[in-house]
Amino acid sequence: MRTTRSILPAFASFALLAVAVPHAQAQEGLALGFRGGVSVATASLDADETFSKSNRTGFVGGIFLNYDVGVLGFQVGGQYAQKGVDLDVGNAVDEFSLSYLEIPAVVKLGIPLGIIKPSVFGGAGLGFQTGCDESGEDCGDQIKGTDFTGIAGADVAVYLGSLSLWADARYHFGLNNINETSDVVGDLKNRNWTLQAGIGFKLGS
Repeated sequence: MRTTRSILPAFASFALLAVAVPHAQAQEGLALGFRGGVSVATASLDADETFSKSNRTGFVGGIFLNYDVGVLGFQVGGQYAQKGVDLDVGNAVDEFSLSYLEIPAVVKLGIPLGIIKPSVFGGAGLGFQTGCDESGEDCGDQIKGTDFTGIAGADVAVYLGSLSLWADARYHFGLNNINETSDVVGDLKNRNWTLQAGIGFKLGS
């Protein structure tokens, strides 16, 4: 009986290892993916007046290349993202709607769990402004053309052979002042959460 009890855990461990290793190997390599979702944006600012801020919700989506090897990974992408902030100034509300083409790049640390691999990551992004609207009027000359951001977040990938399904959540925090003028707001930085889902395709064997 004691022999049986000692053999069963060893057999179960071997079975789990036999299942996990092929899946882990299937996760390694390069994958091309497409994803989209929602961006919940606000901003940090240094102002001469007191403002009440509220979030703006918009679209985010694009493509990504993901490379995994063991617990480590790297991901770079290209995406369109809507950002901005609503500022309540007395009896009026200034609605800042911003849009960017962004290039995010992150380094990942994940744990393969069979066909599932959750990961955490950190990195940086560069955004190029494609639109600026302040309460219905163009404000492109008030906002700088580039936006540098730090990125922190987590994702989960489910690997189904050469196909993979992705869920991604990340926080973007602006690293540079995007305000071109300093009449009222001296230091304006983008802040936004993104929640996205997508699909990936393995490249190569």
